[in-house]
Amino acid sequence: MKVGDLVKLWSGEYGTIVRGPYTFRFTNTSVDREMSDNGMGHLAGSYSGAVDIVNHKTGERSRHSLSSNSFEVISESR
Repeated sequence: MKVGDLVKLWSGEYGTIVRGPYTFRFTNTSVDREMSDNGMGHLAGSYSGAVDIVNHKTGERSRHSLSSNSFEVISESR
């Protein structure tokens, strides 16, 4: 998986990887936000591999966790 690969998103739409993979700290739960708001942000979140994907239909760029299975690689770039 690398920049330029064609992917199919969980929504059924297609996109292209434009950045990654890289390590990112995801803070998605209310517990993570509460910890950050109360001075314990260094303990909040979880680290995961991530890629940025541009949706071909909407043109929107979004970050996807490699552990969330929100996309599959259809065609690898050369």
